[in-house]
Amino acid sequence: MISRWEKFFVGLSILLTAATGLVYAWMKYFVEPADPFSVVNHPWQPGLLSAHVLAAPLLLFAFGLIARDHILGRFRDPRARKSRASGLLAVSALVPMVASGYLTQVLTSTGGRRAAGLIHLGSGLLFLSVYGFHLARAWRRTEAEEEAAARVEGHGRGPGARAPVRPERLALVIATGRAGKGSAKGGRP
Repeated sequence: MISRWEKFFVGLSILLTAATGLVYAWMKYFVEPADPFSVVNHPWQPGLLSAHVLAAPLLLFAFGLIARDHILGRFRDPRARKSRASGLLAVSALVPMVASGYLTQVLTSTGGRRAAGLIHLGSGLLFLSVYGFHLARAWRRTEAEEEAAARVEGHGRGPGARAPVRPERLALVIATGRAGKGSAKGGRP
């Protein structure tokens, strides 16, 4: 199970990496430079690229932190079937995103860097969308589990809600072997 601190760290690292990467991509591909001879489209573009390159290792560390217990652990857990596909797809998009991110820094040919950059952008957008879907499924699952637990404890308002079993009723059932009036559904006498 992933701890609250790990959830926060993963979320923060994704937020920092995605925000710097998306703003950098917007500047690189959609902003027109004020000076036609400028190498960059916006004065903040080099700083955002540096921030993105510094945030990316945090993302890798965060996923390494949750790899054994959450990613592999939930993959082996039969109860985690509903979120398994979105989690695997998110991790699958993470691999080309990371590899192409490193390749953009080391390739020297213009065509190779451009191809790696487009793969990085595409796999990054895929990762963000699938990870968002994965989080939404996890939140819905958590809410459903909390509602089910509330019904079991007798706090739910749904049709299957049961009152909690009182200790004196349980003792009576054990002593007499009969549930008695009103206790067949966990109700009160």
